[in-house]
Amino acid sequence: NIFFCFFQGVFSSTDAGKSWSNVLSLKGENRVVNAFAYKTNDKYSIYAATGNGLFFSFDQAKTWVRIFQGKSGLEKDCQALAVIGDYIYLGTKAGLFVSFDRGKNWKRQSGILGYSRILSIAFNKKPGSEVYVACVEGLFKTQNNSQSWNKIFSASSTENDLNIEEKSELQDEEEKSSVIRFVIIDPENNDRVYLATSSGVFQSDNSGQTWKRLAAQGLLEK
Repeated sequence: NIFFCFFQGVFSSTDAGKSWSNVLSLKGENRVVNAFAYKTNDKYSIYAATGNGLFFSFDQAKTWVRIFQGKSGLEKDCQALAVIGDYIYLGTKAGLFVSFDRGKNWKRQSGILGYSRILSIAFNKKPGSEVYVACVEGLFKTQNNSQSWNKIFSASSTENDLNIEEKSELQDEEEKSSVIRFVIIDPENNDRVYLATSSGVFQSDNSGQTWKRLAAQGLLEK
């Protein structure tokens, strides 16, 4: 199956994209699908992080159930997602939530991550590997299944000695306060991490211990 996430739900094709059918229709004002993931080593278990909660399908999108709703509009707005075995890392506009039992129970993370807008989550599939979470306050990493988090990149231009240009007035306050945009791990090298920011792309070759800014030559200007 091929899946396509649209602002009103999820669509699926079983004939290499010749035809599509709507397999998840969302209700409410915020119907956008922000993240989509399979459970590791299980092509039938699918998760869709939406503006109206986190939805789960155990039969490859034939049926769905909402497994995270949140207690407020910001908690309900799910922005980022990582599914690692029975662990689910869910980033919302109101903080990071983690489930250790496939979504039956949820725990809000303590500290900054528990109450900050989450922007991106990255991990590799090797058991016990690092999980990276980018929020408006910076980039955090855990190596012990979220028992503790280390801040490895700050959203503060002062701490990182970055020359941040003035942001557009059209951006909301949280966007203005953060330089972080997206984090990803190199699939060929698990120690190499790339971080997209409003002041350029940064690379780490030692799992976030040190960073270098990549040359902007060749990159398209926004």
